[in-house]
Amino acid sequence: MTETNVLPWVEVNEMMDNDYRQQVVMDALSYYPKASSELNKFALDILKKTIHMNGFRSFQSIPPHMAKIQVVKEFKTNDLLATAIICLWAEKQHEIIETLTNAAREANIPVNEKWDWHEARHGFVQGEDVPDLDQLATKLAAEKTKPESDHYLLAALWLSNSLFVEQAQDQQV
Repeated sequence: MTETNVLPWVEVNEMMDNDYRQQVVMDALSYYPKASSELNKFALDILKKTIHMNGFRSFQSIPPHMAKIQVVKEFKTNDLLATAIICLWAEKQHEIIETLTNAAREANIPVNEKWDWHEARHGFVQGEDVPDLDQLATKLAAEKTKPESDHYLLAALWLSNSLFVEQAQDQQV
């Protein structure tokens, strides 16, 4: 098996336009209070260390629409923050990810069954390294309008590394 190049989540910025980046950040910021307790703690620790605004004592007191500006800026350069934002986005968009996962399994694409933010936070694999998943996501995205179509493409990146983790686990058995 060839070595796959797992990219850190900050690299996803190269594949996003500014409008979609802002959408992902806003999805994450609006979702973090509802996130699973472990993900909430993971993300909030990073956000509290990274995002500071004059006039606000803590990150939690900053209104999301104000925090968004600084979070978008940090999202482009800070891998830990980008990872937290993508993990929050993925938990919020679980239905789209589940739709893509089910379609992938129907197409015999070996998506890891236990894929969640704990595993996915390590990064993603580019579409050319997972052409079947990339083509499937592109096909599903073509049937949708923005931002939902972009969500399918990001969901493919979210699931991309699971194909290699699944293969590695299969080879160890």
